[in-house]
Amino acid sequence: MLLTKTETGSWNKLKAYSTAIRSRVFIEEQQIPSSIELDGNDQDYWHIVIFTDHKAIATARLANNGFFGRMAVLEPYRHKGIGSLLLQSISNKATALKLQTLNCHAQLSAVNFYKKNGFLVAGNPYQEAGLAHIKMLKSLP
Repeated sequence: MLLTKTETGSWNKLKAYSTAIRSRVFIEEQQIPSSIELDGNDQDYWHIVIFTDHKAIATARLANNGFFGRMAVLEPYRHKGIGSLLLQSISNKATALKLQTLNCHAQLSAVNFYKKNGFLVAGNPYQEAGLAHIKMLKSLP
């Protein structure tokens, strides 16, 4: 496992890191239009960024109602436990906010990852930003 540091904060604090990661993963790799990815709502979320060797490698955003999204890990760091670490950080912040449930719109290709991290499917697949997604939920302790 890589040595990592996690920061949670406002969009103003973490914007540069989050934008760089999300642009690489969503806009460049997945070809999601920047107008969809950079939706102008980031100031309404908590942001979480994971660093290793002073480099930002993963990010997500969490709303005060338990909805999270824009979860992205840079390609060289995938399949190394960083995604699970990011979900744990999201859960920790949600617990600190006294939330009961986490929910997300998971890409279908990531359903098994979320299931391994305690999430359940809650609905049928649908299209979002040109990709197949499904709603997933996790109850918090």
